[in-house]
Amino acid sequence: MASATLALALALSACAALPPDVSQSVRQSLDGMGHGGVPARLATRVSVTPSGDDWMIDYEKTGDFNWCGTGGCTRELYVARDGGHRLAFREQVIDWRLRSASPGSPAVLDIDIHGVICEADGSQPCLRRYVWNEAAGRLDEAVNREGFGYLVGPLFQPVPIDEDLYPGVVMAEIARRNELCHAAGGFLDAGEYSAVTSPDLNGDGQRDWIVGSKYTDCASARGTTEGMPKMGLSIVVTQPDGLSVALRVDNAAYAIDITRQPARFGLRDEPACLGRPTCPTRYFIWEPSSQTLVEGETDWIPDAVPTAETWLDCSVATTSSARARTLEARADREAQETIVHELLADYETRMANSLPRLSAADEAERRGALNQRYDDPDELETAQWRSDACILWLEGPACPSLCECSSIR
Repeated sequence: MASATLALALALSACAALPPDVSQSVRQSLDGMGHGGVPARLATRVSVTPSGDDWMIDYEKTGDFNWCGTGGCTRELYVARDGGHRLAFREQVIDWRLRSASPGSPAVLDIDIHGVICEADGSQPCLRRYVWNEAAGRLDEAVNREGFGYLVGPLFQPVPIDEDLYPGVVMAEIARRNELCHAAGGFLDAGEYSAVTSPDLNGDGQRDWIVGSKYTDCASARGTTEGMPKMGLSIVVTQPDGLSVALRVDNAAYAIDITRQPARFGLRDEPACLGRPTCPTRYFIWEPSSQTLVEGETDWIPDAVPTAETWLDCSVATTSSARARTLEARADREAQETIVHELLADYETRMANSLPRLSAADEAERRGALNQRYDDPDELETAQWRSDACILWLEGPACPSLCECSSIR
């Protein structure tokens, strides 16, 4: 134990500028894992807040793969706040790209996390983008680097929320749900998602709350949900005079679309989703007169603002999908090849004209990763789905619905 303590002390002292409160937190994390030795440096100084006294901790550098899994390795971000440092991010990540703050531009964090968080397979990318909000002292969700702002629930939280910080209305809604389940003789398993914060849903610029998730069930003494109350979700929004419940629904499969302001809350048609990140979604909109969220339109494919990376993905997915197709008649095959050639030319042109442009290095890295993904026979269906979605983005308003314009039924 003495040697482990000495190794840890040497490792942390190697970063002479590492603030004491960050050092103490890292030490506690390492001690909690029973770590016997660490490399010379886990910390990298980064610029997120105006002071620039912010730190990224990469636990992969311990060499201990207990910090890692199929979703990557644990990273932490500590930001300068209130005379000390506050944890702003802690999660396993596959990819981490932090663009430092500059005059007039906040810091931007791009991550790739486990596919399950995007309702996809673990091997599929789950790209999220966060922008530093100095006034709120947190990372806020943003449309990701491929132009997508469709966030499948339960919403990923950069830092787990301490239940002691839940507002009174949120706690009351949790208690109501518990009482409903207990009255039916059941037990409510809240899991990790009793409540999460959400991007603004009613246009007041304040974050709102979603209570419950599809992982929250009321189970009987036999451990089944048959005949038990559906817990669904409760949406709690901020109001000038406090928080209030704006919507209660039985369907707990939800998504938040942040491509619009305010963000849209939507219920996913899970049977039609087939494990895909984006699928038919029934949206709700804020109605000021009733101070509630009311049912709006249904989208077959969520809004997207394609970027250079989107069109690159379209190109690779279409190539892979076309390669796997076999057509009996040569005339059909030649016609198909002509269509694919025209699509690829269009995708490459749009990629070249999209801003911001991809550097040659970024394009090569992303193209290699996408080729590796779609070359997997198990990913053929995903490649075909993405290819169909790309055609929708090309067609725009001229393409009335996913069912009419693609092979997906």
